[in-house]
Amino acid sequence: MSVWLAGTFNLFASVSIILVNKQIASVCGFHFILTLLFLNFVTTGTVLECLVRSGNLEVKHLPERERWLIAFMAMFTVLLNNASNEANSVGFYQITKLLIIPTVICIERLGGIWREYSTAIVLSLFVASLGVAIATISDFEVNWRGSILAGLSVVATAKYQILQSGKQHEHNVSAMQITYSVSWPQSFVGFCAAMLLDVFVPSVKEYMLLRHGGLLDHEFKSSADVGWILACCGIAVVMNISTYGILGKTSPVTYQVLGQLKTCLIIGFGYLFFDAKVPANWLLVRFSGAAVAMAGILSYAFIKNSEQKRKD
Repeated sequence: MSVWLAGTFNLFASVSIILVNKQIASVCGFHFILTLLFLNFVTTGTVLECLVRSGNLEVKHLPERERWLIAFMAMFTVLLNNASNEANSVGFYQITKLLIIPTVICIERLGGIWREYSTAIVLSLFVASLGVAIATISDFEVNWRGSILAGLSVVATAKYQILQSGKQHEHNVSAMQITYSVSWPQSFVGFCAAMLLDVFVPSVKEYMLLRHGGLLDHEFKSSADVGWILACCGIAVVMNISTYGILGKTSPVTYQVLGQLKTCLIIGFGYLFFDAKVPANWLLVRFSGAAVAMAGILSYAFIKNSEQKRKD
C-alpha cells in the first residue's frame, strides 16, 4: 500500500470512527461501550489473524505477562476515550486530545525520566495548552462528568502510549505485531468486561461515570442501528491497518500535519452534525482556540524534527 493511499484511508477512517461512535451513542442510544469495544477488538483480531495465516504478517509475541498488561491498559484507554466522546461535544473531545503530548512529558518526569526540552518546545506546548483552554471555555456543552472523563482519557492515553512505545522498542516488534500479539487477550478482556458490566451488573457503570442500563433491556430503534455498529467495526480495522501503512514511512512533521487535518475535520463535522449550535461570536472563540492549539502542536512537530536533525 502506498503512503498516499494509506494516508487517505487513515484520514477517512480516523475522522469517521469518531463521528460514527458519536452517532451510535447519541443518536442510536446504544450506550454499551464495552460491548462495542469487544466487537471492535474481535473484528480487528480476526483480520490480523487472516493476515498471519496468509503469510502477510510475521508473528512476534510479547512475553505473556506483558501481553495481558497491554491488553488491560488498551481496554481501559479506549473505554475512557469512547466514554469521553459520548459525554462531551465532538469538538471538546477532540481538542482535549491535543493535551496528550504535554501529559506524556509530565508523566515521564513524575516517573523520574528527565528529558531536556528547549525553550521553543516548552513555548509551543504552552501555546497548545492555551488554545485548548480558550476552546474549552467557549463550549456550551462542557459538564462535570464529561470533563472528568476527558481528563482521565488524556492521562490514560498518554500512559498507554508510553507503555506501548517502551515495550515495542524493548522487544523489537512493529506496531502491527504488537497489536496482533495483544488482540486476543484484548478480546477476552473486552468480553469479560462487557458480560460483567453490560449484562450481569449494569448498575455498577453509574459509579464509573458510564451510562446506566443493561444490554438485555436495550431495544434497537431500527435496523440502521445495527448497520452503524457494523460500520464502526469495519472502520476500526481500516484505521488500524492504514496507520501501520504510514507509521515509519512519513516524517514526524508530515504525520503531525495529517493529525491536525483530522482534528480540523472532526471539529468541523462534529459541530455540523452533533454539537449544540451556539452564537457566532462564541463559535469564533471556539474555532480560534482550536486553531491556536493546532498551531502549537504543529510548531512542536517542526521544532522537534529540526532539533532531531541537528543531533543526527
